Amino acid sequence: MGREILVVGRSILFQEKEFTGFLSLGEYDFLSVILQNFTYRERTDTLEHDNTWQQPIPYVWLLKPSTKQVFLYKRAVTGDEARLHNRYSGGIGGHIDKDTEESSVNPIRDAMMRELREELTMTPYPLPIIIGFLKYHSGVEDVHFGIVAVAETEETPLPADGMAEGRFYTIEEVEDLLADSTAQFDPWTKGSWDVIKARLT
Repeated sequence: MGREILVVGRSILFQEKEFTGFLSLGEYDFLSVILQNFTYRERTDTLEHDNTWQQPIPYVWLLKPSTKQVFLYKRAVTGDEARLHNRYSGGIGGHIDKDTEESSVNPIRDAMMRELREELTMTPYPLPIIIGFLKYHSGVEDVHFGIVAVAETEETPLPADGMAEGRFYTIEEVEDLLADSTAQFDPWTKGSWDVIKARLT
């Protein structure tokens, strides 16, 4: 069997609440629903197109409060996530894996910390604080469920091999990039930017 990832049934996840775009943590507690109902399934091409199973994805924005800056990175043209190659992203994260999170009391939290350690080199690693969720119902995002968090630091992280480049940007620089038709962003960065910007201003 190949790589197994954490999933939860769509009918269970959205039994009481469904939404599109960004939803604040205070509006509905999807974390409890996930932690009480998840299972692990092999990440196959079939699973990637089966929206009856939702794949929770930690998505951590790194903020530097003293300078009101946010960490953005550009993905390298490598790896198995071809749809994200060469795109700017504000969130660091990925799937929750059985081989690393199976014994976790809170696999969501532990996956967030693991992703930070895998993607960035810094000391110390800040603790992410979950602020909300992201959901889109078209394309590949139909099977993914974003768990958005922020982590504050005054350190300057070094990007890992999967990043073509990465650094802290001012709000104005991010806004300029978003307005640039030649700069490509992943949908979740665009979908959560206004919330992140509000935390910095």
